[in-house]
Amino acid sequence: QADVLLAAKSPLASPSFTGNVGIGTSSPATPLDVTKAGGGNFVANFQNTTAATPYGVQIKDAASSANGYPVFQVTNSTGSTAHLKVMSGTGDVLTAGSVGIGTSSPSSWAKLTIAGTGGAQNGATQALNVTSPSATANEGVGIRLSAASGSNEAVGIIGMVNNASGNYGSMTFH
Repeated sequence: QADVLLAAKSPLASPSFTGNVGIGTSSPATPLDVTKAGGGNFVANFQNTTAATPYGVQIKDAASSANGYPVFQVTNSTGSTAHLKVMSGTGDVLTAGSVGIGTSSPSSWAKLTIAGTGGAQNGATQALNVTSPSATANEGVGIRLSAASGSNEAVGIIGMVNNASGNYGSMTFH
């Protein structure tokens, strides 16, 4: 099997091709179907070598109101279990596993692990910063904690509400 290198300043093919293209497969199921047997390397590598504008890969959503379909999806080998999805129309990111921010090993018992650094308030990297989308008086921001057991729900809220003049707030714990 030989590697093929294509480098050109103009299109190599006409955009009138309407079939499926397969790389590493003789029966492509989608417009571009890339299959690689064996380990030790990625299936695809995209690199922009222009330092001034180093854009990567762009996936464009369809111009429709059909929201809620995966635009990007990572699945198991059979495609039956989605590990990560980016949804059309909303950009929502869905995952079945744990997410780590600032850590390469999120806690197995938590859906979200955020790691920051310790130190003085003005010098530390804060692990979580929740900002209100509004400076309007009597509006604010909060973190809702809830646990359901059958038809009962226990709720805890840590919140910050702007005062009547909107220049400072009060923090509440429920």
